[in-house]
Amino acid sequence: MANAVLTAINVPDLSPADDAFTQLQTRHALRWVGLSGQPANALERSIRGVRLSRYRAAAQAALRAGPRSFVISHLPLMTAAVAHLLRLRGDVPHLGFAFNFTRLPTGRRLQYLQGALRRVDKMVVFSRYEHELYSEHFGIERERFQPVIWTQGPPPVQADTGLNDVRPYLCAIGGEGRDFALLMQVARRLGSAMRVVVVARPQSLVGLEVPDNVTVLTNISLAQTWAIANGSRGVMVPLLTRETCCGQITLVSAKLLGLPLATTRAHATREYVEGRAAVLQCDPGDVAGFADLARRLYEEAASLRALAQSQKAAELAIHDRRHWAELVDAFIERDVLNRSR
Repeated sequence: MANAVLTAINVPDLSPADDAFTQLQTRHALRWVGLSGQPANALERSIRGVRLSRYRAAAQAALRAGPRSFVISHLPLMTAAVAHLLRLRGDVPHLGFAFNFTRLPTGRRLQYLQGALRRVDKMVVFSRYEHELYSEHFGIERERFQPVIWTQGPPPVQADTGLNDVRPYLCAIGGEGRDFALLMQVARRLGSAMRVVVVARPQSLVGLEVPDNVTVLTNISLAQTWAIANGSRGVMVPLLTRETCCGQITLVSAKLLGLPLATTRAHATREYVEGRAAVLQCDPGDVAGFADLARRLYEEAASLRALAQSQKAAELAIHDRRHWAELVDAFIERDVLNRSR
Protein backbone atom coordinates (compact mmCIF):
# COMPACT_ATOMS: atom_id res chain seq x y z
CA MET A 1 0.00 0.00 0.00
CA ALA A 2 2.90 2.41 0.71
CA ASN A 3 3.78 2.38 -3.00
CA ALA A 4 0.19 2.64 -4.31
CA VAL A 5 -0.99 5.90 -5.79
CA LEU A 6 -3.12 7.93 -3.41
CA THR A 7 -5.47 10.74 -4.37
CA ALA A 8 -4.76 14.10 -2.75
CA ILE A 9 -7.69 16.51 -3.06
CA ASN A 10 -6.35 20.04 -2.69
CA VAL A 11 -8.89 22.77 -1.83
CA PRO A 12 -7.49 26.31 -1.46
CA ASP A 13 -9.89 29.01 -0.34
CA LEU A 14 -8.43 31.94 -2.27
CA SER A 15 -5.96 30.43 -4.77
CA PRO A 16 -6.63 28.87 -8.18
CA ALA A 17 -7.05 25.11 -8.56
CA ASP A 18 -3.54 24.70 -10.03
CA ASP A 19 -1.77 26.48 -7.17
CA ALA A 20 1.84 25.60 -6.34
CA PHE A 21 0.87 23.27 -3.51
CA THR A 22 -0.02 20.58 -6.04
CA GLN A 23 3.62 20.66 -7.24
CA LEU A 24 5.06 19.42 -3.95
CA GLN A 25 7.60 16.65 -4.50
CA THR A 26 6.44 14.04 -2.00
CA ARG A 27 7.99 10.60 -1.55
CA HIS A 28 4.58 8.98 -1.89
CA ALA A 29 3.02 8.72 -5.33
CA LEU A 30 0.05 11.10 -5.46
CA ARG A 31 -2.66 11.89 -7.98
CA TRP A 32 -3.55 15.51 -7.29
CA VAL A 33 -7.10 16.78 -7.71
CA GLY A 34 -7.12 20.58 -7.73
CA LEU A 35 -10.21 22.52 -6.65
CA SER A 36 -10.66 26.18 -5.71
CA GLY A 37 -12.86 28.32 -3.53
CA GLN A 38 -12.49 31.27 -5.89
CA PRO A 39 -15.77 32.41 -7.49
CA ALA A 40 -16.10 30.59 -10.81
CA ASN A 41 -19.23 32.08 -12.37
CA ALA A 42 -21.54 35.10 -12.33
CA LEU A 43 -23.77 33.68 -9.62
CA GLU A 44 -20.87 33.04 -7.25
CA ARG A 45 -19.48 36.51 -7.93
CA SER A 46 -22.83 38.19 -7.34
CA ILE A 47 -23.63 36.67 -3.92
CA ARG A 48 -22.77 38.97 -1.03
CA GLY A 49 -22.25 38.01 2.59
CA VAL A 50 -21.78 34.27 2.03
CA ARG A 51 -18.93 32.84 -0.03
CA LEU A 52 -21.01 30.42 -2.10
CA SER A 53 -17.89 29.36 -4.00
CA ARG A 54 -16.28 28.14 -0.77
CA TYR A 55 -19.12 25.76 -0.05
CA ARG A 56 -19.28 24.63 -3.68
CA ALA A 57 -15.57 23.70 -3.53
CA ALA A 58 -16.04 21.97 -0.16
CA ALA A 59 -18.93 19.94 -1.62
CA GLN A 60 -16.79 18.99 -4.62
CA ALA A 61 -14.06 17.78 -2.26
CA ALA A 62 -16.52 15.68 -0.28
CA LEU A 63 -17.99 14.16 -3.45
CA ARG A 64 -14.56 13.19 -4.77
CA ALA A 65 -13.31 11.76 -1.48
CA GLY A 66 -13.22 8.01 -1.28
CA PRO A 67 -10.95 5.02 -0.59
CA ARG A 68 -7.22 5.82 -0.77
CA SER A 69 -7.84 9.55 -0.84
CA PHE A 70 -7.36 12.44 1.55
CA VAL A 71 -8.19 16.14 1.57
CA ILE A 72 -5.94 19.14 2.11
CA SER A 73 -7.92 22.35 2.73
CA HIS A 74 -6.39 25.80 2.99
CA LEU A 75 -7.33 28.59 5.44
CA PRO A 76 -9.66 28.11 8.42
CA LEU A 77 -13.05 28.82 6.85
CA MET A 78 -12.44 26.44 3.97
CA THR A 79 -11.17 23.85 6.43
CA ALA A 80 -14.36 24.19 8.48
CA ALA A 81 -16.60 23.94 5.40
CA VAL A 82 -14.78 20.83 4.19
CA ALA A 83 -14.87 19.26 7.66
CA HIS A 84 -18.65 19.67 7.88
CA LEU A 85 -19.26 18.06 4.49
CA LEU A 86 -16.74 15.24 4.95
CA ARG A 87 -18.97 13.89 7.72
CA LEU A 88 -21.16 12.53 4.92
CA ARG A 89 -18.30 10.48 3.47
CA GLY A 90 -17.16 8.60 6.54
CA ASP A 91 -13.58 8.49 7.76
CA VAL A 92 -11.69 10.61 5.20
CA PRO A 93 -8.27 11.91 6.37
CA HIS A 94 -8.25 15.71 6.42
CA LEU A 95 -5.25 18.06 6.70
CA GLY A 96 -6.11 21.71 7.36
CA PHE A 97 -3.29 23.80 5.94
CA ALA A 98 -2.46 27.49 6.43
CA PHE A 99 -4.45 27.72 9.65
CA ASN A 100 -4.13 31.43 10.45
CA PHE A 101 -6.27 34.26 11.81
CA THR A 102 -5.67 38.01 11.60
CA ARG A 103 -8.25 38.33 14.39
CA LEU A 104 -9.37 35.47 16.58
CA PRO A 105 -13.05 34.59 16.08
CA THR A 106 -15.58 35.07 18.87
CA GLY A 107 -19.28 34.42 19.45
CA ARG A 108 -21.19 32.33 16.93
CA ARG A 109 -18.29 32.08 14.50
CA LEU A 110 -16.11 30.66 17.26
CA GLN A 111 -18.79 28.10 18.14
CA TYR A 112 -19.16 27.12 14.46
CA LEU A 113 -15.42 26.67 14.05
CA GLN A 114 -15.01 24.75 17.29
CA GLY A 115 -17.60 22.23 16.15
CA ALA A 116 -16.09 21.81 12.70
CA LEU A 117 -12.39 21.79 13.54
CA ARG A 118 -12.65 18.95 16.02
CA ARG A 119 -13.15 16.68 12.99
CA VAL A 120 -9.89 17.74 11.29
CA ASP A 121 -6.98 15.35 11.79
CA LYS A 122 -4.20 17.95 11.65
CA MET A 123 -4.07 21.73 11.31
CA VAL A 124 -0.88 23.41 10.10
CA VAL A 125 0.24 26.75 11.57
CA PHE A 126 3.24 28.85 10.64
CA SER A 127 4.70 29.71 14.04
CA ARG A 128 5.31 28.11 17.42
CA TYR A 129 3.26 30.87 19.04
CA GLU A 130 0.15 30.01 17.01
CA HIS A 131 0.57 26.35 17.94
CA GLU A 132 -0.33 27.16 21.54
CA LEU A 133 -2.63 30.12 20.80
CA TYR A 134 -5.13 28.25 18.62
CA SER A 135 -5.15 25.17 20.80
CA GLU A 136 -6.22 27.25 23.79
CA HIS A 137 -8.65 29.47 21.89
CA PHE A 138 -10.54 26.64 20.18
CA GLY A 139 -10.27 24.15 23.01
CA ILE A 140 -8.62 21.55 20.78
CA GLU A 141 -5.70 19.44 21.96
CA ARG A 142 -2.30 20.85 21.13
CA GLU A 143 -1.20 17.72 19.27
CA ARG A 144 -3.73 18.38 16.52
CA PHE A 145 -1.84 21.53 15.48
CA GLN A 146 1.39 21.20 13.52
CA PRO A 147 3.82 24.14 13.35
CA VAL A 148 5.92 24.47 10.19
CA ILE A 149 7.87 27.37 8.69
CA TRP A 150 6.33 29.25 5.74
CA THR A 151 7.96 28.09 2.50
CA GLN A 152 8.19 29.61 -0.97
CA GLY A 153 10.61 30.60 -3.67
CA PRO A 154 11.77 34.16 -4.31
CA PRO A 155 8.86 36.37 -5.42
CA PRO A 156 8.65 37.59 -9.02
CA VAL A 157 10.39 40.89 -9.76
CA GLN A 158 9.61 42.85 -12.92
CA ALA A 159 12.31 44.78 -14.77
CA ASP A 160 11.35 48.27 -13.54
CA THR A 161 9.56 49.70 -10.52
CA GLY A 162 7.01 51.74 -12.45
CA LEU A 163 7.76 54.71 -10.18
CA ASN A 164 8.28 58.16 -11.65
CA ASP A 165 10.90 60.54 -10.25
CA VAL A 166 11.01 58.98 -6.79
CA ARG A 167 14.31 59.67 -5.03
CA PRO A 168 16.00 56.93 -2.96
CA TYR A 169 13.24 55.54 -0.79
CA LEU A 170 12.18 53.02 1.82
CA CYS A 171 9.16 50.85 1.21
CA ALA A 172 6.44 49.21 3.29
CA ILE A 173 4.41 46.25 2.05
CA GLY A 174 1.40 44.50 3.51
CA GLY A 175 -2.31 44.05 3.83
CA GLU A 176 -3.09 42.52 7.23
CA GLY A 177 -2.03 43.38 10.76
CA ARG A 178 0.05 46.41 9.76
CA ASP A 179 0.38 49.53 11.88
CA PHE A 180 0.19 52.07 9.07
CA ALA A 181 -0.78 54.79 11.55
CA LEU A 182 2.62 54.34 13.18
CA LEU A 183 4.26 54.33 9.75
CA MET A 184 2.72 57.71 8.85
CA GLN A 185 4.02 59.18 12.10
CA VAL A 186 7.45 57.77 11.33
CA ALA A 187 7.36 59.29 7.82
CA ARG A 188 6.65 62.71 9.32
CA ARG A 189 9.62 62.35 11.65
CA LEU A 190 11.86 61.36 8.75
CA GLY A 191 10.99 64.55 6.92
CA SER A 192 10.80 65.41 3.25
CA ALA A 193 14.39 64.32 2.55
CA MET A 194 13.40 60.67 2.97
CA ARG A 195 10.80 59.13 0.71
CA VAL A 196 8.56 56.20 1.63
CA VAL A 197 6.61 54.07 -0.85
CA VAL A 198 3.72 52.10 0.66
CA VAL A 199 2.14 49.15 -1.14
CA ALA A 200 -1.07 48.26 0.68
CA ARG A 201 -4.73 47.43 0.33
CA PRO A 202 -6.98 50.49 0.02
CA GLN A 203 -8.83 49.71 3.27
CA SER A 204 -5.55 49.58 5.21
CA LEU A 205 -5.13 53.35 4.97
CA VAL A 206 -8.71 54.51 5.56
CA GLY A 207 -8.81 57.49 7.90
CA LEU A 208 -5.05 58.12 7.82
CA GLU A 209 -3.47 61.40 6.75
CA VAL A 210 -0.68 60.59 4.30
CA PRO A 211 2.40 62.90 4.53
CA ASP A 212 3.82 64.50 1.39
CA ASN A 213 6.92 62.27 1.47
CA VAL A 214 4.81 59.08 1.23
CA THR A 215 3.67 57.55 -2.06
CA VAL A 216 0.82 55.06 -1.73
CA LEU A 217 0.18 52.34 -4.31
CA THR A 218 -2.73 49.88 -4.23
CA ASN A 219 -3.92 47.05 -6.46
CA ILE A 220 -0.59 46.58 -8.25
CA SER A 221 0.90 43.29 -9.39
CA LEU A 222 3.10 41.09 -7.23
CA ALA A 223 5.97 41.52 -9.69
CA GLN A 224 5.76 45.33 -9.48
CA THR A 225 5.46 45.19 -5.69
CA TRP A 226 8.72 43.30 -5.38
CA ALA A 227 10.42 45.42 -8.03
CA ILE A 228 9.63 48.40 -5.78
CA ALA A 229 10.99 46.53 -2.75
CA ASN A 230 14.10 45.47 -4.67
CA GLY A 231 14.75 49.08 -5.69
CA SER A 232 14.35 50.42 -2.16
CA ARG A 233 16.88 50.92 0.62
CA GLY A 234 14.91 48.57 2.85
CA VAL A 235 11.52 47.03 3.58
CA MET A 236 9.45 48.07 6.61
CA VAL A 237 6.93 45.72 8.25
CA PRO A 238 5.33 47.51 11.24
CA LEU A 239 3.00 45.04 12.96
CA LEU A 240 0.21 46.19 15.25
CA THR A 241 0.99 44.24 18.42
CA ARG A 242 3.14 41.42 19.74
CA GLU A 243 0.10 39.17 19.31
CA THR A 244 -0.35 39.97 15.59
CA CYS A 245 -0.14 36.75 13.53
CA CYS A 246 0.68 38.31 10.15
CA GLY A 247 3.69 39.46 8.15
CA GLN A 248 5.49 36.17 7.57
CA ILE A 249 5.08 36.14 3.78
CA THR A 250 6.43 39.69 3.40
CA LEU A 251 9.36 38.93 5.70
CA VAL A 252 10.22 35.72 3.85
CA SER A 253 9.91 37.31 0.40
CA ALA A 254 12.24 40.15 1.38
CA LYS A 255 14.77 37.76 2.91
CA LEU A 256 14.80 35.57 -0.21
CA LEU A 257 15.59 38.66 -2.31
CA GLY A 258 18.36 39.66 0.09
CA LEU A 259 16.68 42.88 1.25
CA PRO A 260 17.22 44.46 4.70
CA LEU A 261 14.16 44.77 6.92
CA ALA A 262 12.78 46.79 9.80
CA THR A 263 9.90 45.30 11.77
CA THR A 264 8.22 45.36 15.15
CA ARG A 265 8.52 42.39 17.49
CA ALA A 266 5.70 39.86 17.35
CA HIS A 267 5.46 36.36 18.78
CA ALA A 268 4.35 34.81 15.48
CA THR A 269 7.32 36.17 13.50
CA ARG A 270 10.05 35.41 16.04
CA GLU A 271 11.45 32.37 14.22
CA TYR A 272 11.45 34.35 10.95
CA VAL A 273 13.66 37.19 12.19
CA GLU A 274 15.66 36.12 15.24
CA GLY A 275 19.38 35.88 14.61
CA ARG A 276 19.19 37.86 11.35
CA ALA A 277 21.70 40.72 11.32
CA ALA A 278 19.90 42.44 8.42
CA VAL A 279 16.52 42.49 10.24
CA LEU A 280 16.15 45.46 12.61
CA GLN A 281 13.51 45.34 15.35
CA CYS A 282 11.80 47.49 17.95
CA ASP A 283 8.69 47.15 20.11
CA PRO A 284 5.21 47.65 18.58
CA GLY A 285 3.83 51.18 18.84
CA ASP A 286 7.28 52.73 19.38
CA VAL A 287 7.27 55.63 16.91
CA ALA A 288 10.67 56.97 17.93
CA GLY A 289 12.20 53.50 17.91
CA PHE A 290 10.82 52.63 14.48
CA ALA A 291 11.94 56.00 13.11
CA ASP A 292 15.47 55.15 14.26
CA LEU A 293 15.26 51.81 12.45
CA ALA A 294 14.05 53.55 9.29
CA ARG A 295 16.98 55.98 9.44
CA ARG A 296 19.38 53.06 9.78
CA LEU A 297 17.83 51.36 6.75
CA TYR A 298 18.23 54.58 4.80
CA GLU A 299 21.72 55.60 5.96
CA GLU A 300 23.31 52.13 6.25
CA ALA A 301 21.68 50.77 3.12
CA ALA A 302 24.86 49.44 1.50
CA SER A 303 26.16 47.51 4.52
CA LEU A 304 22.74 46.14 5.50
CA ARG A 305 22.05 45.06 1.91
CA ALA A 306 25.39 43.25 1.80
CA LEU A 307 24.48 41.43 5.02
CA ALA A 308 21.06 40.48 3.68
CA GLN A 309 22.56 39.27 0.40
CA SER A 310 25.06 37.11 2.30
CA GLN A 311 22.19 35.33 4.07
CA LYS A 312 20.14 34.51 0.95
CA ALA A 313 21.44 30.96 0.53
CA ALA A 314 20.66 30.10 4.15
CA GLU A 315 17.18 31.61 3.89
CA LEU A 316 16.45 29.70 0.69
CA ALA A 317 17.24 26.45 2.53
CA ILE A 318 15.12 27.41 5.55
CA HIS A 319 12.09 28.24 3.40
CA ASP A 320 12.46 25.48 0.80
CA ARG A 321 9.19 23.81 -0.22
CA ARG A 322 10.64 20.41 0.59
CA HIS A 323 9.68 21.08 4.23
CA TRP A 324 6.01 21.11 3.27
CA ALA A 325 6.47 17.97 1.17
CA GLU A 326 7.98 16.26 4.22
CA LEU A 327 5.00 17.36 6.32
CA VAL A 328 2.54 15.93 3.77
CA ASP A 329 4.53 12.67 3.67
CA ALA A 330 4.39 12.44 7.47
CA PHE A 331 0.63 13.03 7.39
CA ILE A 332 0.21 10.29 4.78
CA GLU A 333 2.19 7.81 6.87
CA ARG A 334 0.46 8.66 10.13
CA ASP A 335 -3.13 9.45 9.11
CA VAL A 336 -3.75 8.09 5.59
CA LEU A 337 -1.98 4.78 5.13
CA ASN A 338 -3.09 3.47 8.51
CA ARG A 339 -6.73 3.91 7.46
CA SER A 340 -6.19 2.45 4.00
CA ARG A 341 -4.88 -0.92 5.13
